[in-house]
Amino acid sequence: MSPVGAPHPVAASEYASEVGSLPLVREQLDALLDGTPVEREKRWDIRLAVTEACSNVVRHAYPETPGEFQVAAELTPATLEVTVRDAGGGSTARIAPRVGMLLVHEASDAVSIEDGHPGLIVRMSFNLR
Repeated sequence: MSPVGAPHPVAASEYASEVGSLPLVREQLDALLDGTPVEREKRWDIRLAVTEACSNVVRHAYPETPGEFQVAAELTPATLEVTVRDAGGGSTARIAPRVGMLLVHEASDAVSIEDGHPGLIVRMSFNLR
């Protein structure tokens, strides 16, 4: 995720839909949060939720062909908003409550999942205060 000049720190990057991308996403989240007063436990929740959302893309979005996904994050003094978007074959009608998405919901303060036509958009919000 590279900064894209805005009033609040914003980061956005595109990743290959492969397991090797997951540590890159976590590293970029850590870089965005460095220098902030976000507590260690909250950082773990953020990393867990975002990693699980990205892992779902890697496992389910592109079953037959390679694909990509985007991660965008906006940091304000009170919140972190993270969006994971893919253009794969998923739809909200086919989402089953499996462990990964349950972890996303548990570790986030708010979650929404939308059809991206194609793919899915997962939006996660984290209260930082």
